[in-house]
Amino acid sequence: MYLHRISGENFRVFGSKESGTDLQLEFAPGLNVLVGENDAGKTSVIDAIRHVLLTTSYEFLRIQEQDFHIEGDTRAKTLWLEAEFRGLSNEQRATVVEWLTYPKSGDPYLVVHVTAKFGKPLGRNRGNVVTVVTSGHDGSGIEVGSAVRDLIRATYLRPLRDAEAELRAGRQSRLSQILQAHKNIVGQELDDFDRDDTAKQPTTLVGFMQQAQHRISSSEVIKAVQHEVNEKHLARVSFSGDPLSSRIGISSRMSLLQILEKLELALVPPIGVSEFEQCARGLGYNNVLFMSAELVLLSEGEELALLLIEEPEAHIHPQLQGRVLELFREHSERTEKPVQVLISTHSPTLASAAPVESTILMVKGKPYPLRKGLTKLEDGDYAFLQRFLDSTKANLFFARSVVIVEGPAEAILLPTLAAQCGLSFSEYGVSIVNVGTVGLFRYARILQRQNDELVPIPVACITDRDIVPTHIDYVERPAKKQRFFDQFTALEIADHVGRKEKRAEGGSTKVFVSDAWTLEYDMAASGCAQLLHDAVALAKKAGDDGFLTQAEIDAELESAKVVWDGYVKDGKAAHEIAANVYKPLQMKQASKAIAAQFCAHLLKTGKYGSGPSLLSTLPTYLQNALRYVTTDSLKAPAVPPTTGAAPVASASSVASAGATS
Repeated sequence: MYLHRISGENFRVFGSKESGTDLQLEFAPGLNVLVGENDAGKTSVIDAIRHVLLTTSYEFLRIQEQDFHIEGDTRAKTLWLEAEFRGLSNEQRATVVEWLTYPKSGDPYLVVHVTAKFGKPLGRNRGNVVTVVTSGHDGSGIEVGSAVRDLIRATYLRPLRDAEAELRAGRQSRLSQILQAHKNIVGQELDDFDRDDTAKQPTTLVGFMQQAQHRISSSEVIKAVQHEVNEKHLARVSFSGDPLSSRIGISSRMSLLQILEKLELALVPPIGVSEFEQCARGLGYNNVLFMSAELVLLSEGEELALLLIEEPEAHIHPQLQGRVLELFREHSERTEKPVQVLISTHSPTLASAAPVESTILMVKGKPYPLRKGLTKLEDGDYAFLQRFLDSTKANLFFARSVVIVEGPAEAILLPTLAAQCGLSFSEYGVSIVNVGTVGLFRYARILQRQNDELVPIPVACITDRDIVPTHIDYVERPAKKQRFFDQFTALEIADHVGRKEKRAEGGSTKVFVSDAWTLEYDMAASGCAQLLHDAVALAKKAGDDGFLTQAEIDAELESAKVVWDGYVKDGKAAHEIAANVYKPLQMKQASKAIAAQFCAHLLKTGKYGSGPSLLSTLPTYLQNALRYVTTDSLKAPAVPPTTGAAPVASASSVASAGATS
């Protein structure tokens, strides 16, 4: 049996069905990972499940006033939550037969429906919430009984948990509950200690405890102290015929539950320390121990095996997070007694370790499962992403906007460039994802829905046009293949750009193709010419290690200024300057990534422009991309793109729009 679906209206972040903001979410029988930024609705999903199913820890759960959805300044008066369970075994069906729903075709399933109404205040209470739990869709069935409640309880691990305290000995301890539920606990409540033959070894926990009691009572120390208390003190204050006497030992006739509540679960000391020494272990490892213990409980019995975990990454370093996710996945994929796992996380490490098809993206109170058939991803895309989606790229699941680029140069430069233009990626919650030379079109489809529903996360894919301008003389012209601008007609260029866009665009994902050739060339052909000129000069000087002292930087910038002044004096056109600036990068005389580092460094000096004036000097495709992922992203007006080759302008006009260093 597994939780197939949770739905509801007017619960916290989820509104009404009429407004399209209600909760409708189906789960996989195995691993499910909720990702998304804060306040996206992850905890609301888990709490909705808890309110319907209740938990194995028997914590007190009650729908309260603040759980009712607020629209504007109006709070809803009624909410409902509904859970649907599929895959019931014959034994499970027999247990809850009177509450089952029987479809026209297919196996019967279980639906539990919770309705809560917010009524008038009673006494000092701010409000009175009346809750009714019934079976069937829309609560049309009979009221749910204890048999259903006991069958569907979920195991819940709260986000700010104290794992060490949870596994410590004590009344109603979590460890005692886990041990009580284990299949091998049967018969352990029997006392099989033979007091007539004390050498015979007992086999039950109660028997062990009675044997321990006998041995303690036989200790010379215990007997001596007991005798002294009884004979020297109690006897002197006793009345005739009513003697007082004491006994030292473990609690008499201790029950199995009392024994279990005396036990604690703790990690043994690390290698090099005696296992019998007390040694405190870190919060992270205790957290792992706690989760492991809960998996033991879920592997037993006929009840629902559902584990709800908020932030399993708490106190756990990234490498261990990956191991923990592997453990959950193994348990969820077992053929015998698999465990359904639902995780909510803010960890890119966990998000990258989970299969994409197990991921559920939460955005502004709406779930977007990424399983096959619901996205534009193809089977090959899922396999590719499973191999190459690392924690850096998984940042896209927690972003408000995403920029996908094809190289380290763009990944290094664009955040600084955007910040200097007044469109800080940090301020707008933009994640930049470098997918390298392959994979852009696969990553671009992650947030595209098969039904064309719009995911409200703007995604800008920035890619090069890769058509060499006609005047470039340091790139070889192939004999047969089209590569240069003058080898294409206007329609062929439009078709070339259109294919790049069509392959990746869809929903809120847009493709921004460079106006002429590459990022660096296009920036050099625009009002950023001197910035690129200086950055490339520094990169060429720095070589492969990318390091220059400040004195070396100052000296190289002076030399670069002399060259730049020559361009201005000679009245060179913008496309000629761009060709000269880009040549060291194309000819591998300077690294694009190192040039981007120096470009970012120079931008931060403020000498190359800032704010809207700097933004206006960028190539139009970059202007549009930056606007798209920032200010009112999905409505940002686009700058009309240039068509054909790079614009031609005089060096003096480029200089006036650029820097004066």
